Amino acid sequence: MSIELITLLYFSCLFFGLFLGLPVALGLGGTAVIFAAIFEPRSLLAIPSAFYYTPWNQVLVTVPLFLFMGSLIRFSGIAEAAYDAVYKLIGHIPGGLAMGTVKVCTIFAAITGITPPATITMGQIAYPSMMKYKYNKAIAIGSIGAGGALGALIPPSVPFIFYGLLAKVSIGGLFLGGLLPGLMLASFYIIYIGIRCRIQPHMGPATPPDEKFSVSEKLQALISIWPFMLLIFMVLGAIWGGIATPAEAAAFGATGAFFINIIYRKLTWKVLRDSLETTVKLTGMGLWILIGANIYLNVFNSLGCQELVTSLVLGMPGGENGILLMMMFIILLLGMVMDDWAIIMLCTPLYIPIINELGIDKLWFGVLFIVNIQIAYLTPPFGFVLFWLKSVLPPDVSMGDVYKSVGPFILLQLLGLTLIFIFPQIALWLPNMLK
Repeated sequence: MSIELITLLYFSCLFFGLFLGLPVALGLGGTAVIFAAIFEPRSLLAIPSAFYYTPWNQVLVTVPLFLFMGSLIRFSGIAEAAYDAVYKLIGHIPGGLAMGTVKVCTIFAAITGITPPATITMGQIAYPSMMKYKYNKAIAIGSIGAGGALGALIPPSVPFIFYGLLAKVSIGGLFLGGLLPGLMLASFYIIYIGIRCRIQPHMGPATPPDEKFSVSEKLQALISIWPFMLLIFMVLGAIWGGIATPAEAAAFGATGAFFINIIYRKLTWKVLRDSLETTVKLTGMGLWILIGANIYLNVFNSLGCQELVTSLVLGMPGGENGILLMMMFIILLLGMVMDDWAIIMLCTPLYIPIINELGIDKLWFGVLFIVNIQIAYLTPPFGFVLFWLKSVLPPDVSMGDVYKSVGPFILLQLLGLTLIFIFPQIALWLPNMLK
């Protein structure tokens, strides 16, 4: 059988398994074992070692620690305190609650490093509040979805950790590279909401004039969240300043989150149990996907498929830009049916040889990669954020309402991706400056 047909069948078998509902790790590993047994039995010898060497990579220590830090903060009630602060500070501005939702999601992203916590938590907190003040469903749902998707990009981003591990790029550099694009996208969302609600006040009415707060009340609301803001700056500052490795900073962050909960008397057995349970589940899922991806790609290389894919991609018309656009389009399509961790672990080892051949900066490509995953998260019909939102919104919110709400925000994400593509310094300026 020709290598071209084997490669086509290899990918087809994987996606057929995923379509049937197989777990991603089983789909990756199972496909690899079947093809190795049929076409390259010797490559089966490498499979047991993947179970041993994959979990022992020291970079992976950061994943459960950052997840534990984020889980402690999520279950401690910080989201309610942060939302109360923005409600008191800018609720009187048209669209203020929606703009505040994006800001809180940005803060949450800098604590959790993943997308679901901000999306689910703000869906439960911010949506009822905006409905109480007669906000339009589209602006309310869209602001939560777009803000929640920032969790994949704002450091300490767990997707960046996995990409850095597989692409052999500095985790600290990737965190720096994702900061400005993440803040840029958050700013786009806030500006859009502010302008639209100014032009169409019914989309996001200001809070009633009788609900005014004194300066002392506003200050008190801000003071209530300063320890968490300080924790974010200390953790990321330690990485960027070269004071600590990402693993050390993650350990410091988890410890800091633990003691903040003690100080604020939020640390109950339920919070601790839920945080540990979430951390173990997500870490276990990530490790199994990574093991499955390693097995899949080991067999892929043994069969000679990587050389074929690389030569085919490099021979595409359009040159370097055409190749990059094709890669981004594939990520966008995969993001509609697969979670971000699985996409990173499947595509990164396939793309990096091509990126190296073209001489493209892997850090810049990594930022493009994760921004693209964000867009895929919001893109109908299968964007993951859309279904997380639907799961926590009231029954009167239809899937059609969710789909319609994200359109303008997807356009803003595409604008951000285009700007980063045209002006790489948006992603590279901070890493280069702090080298």
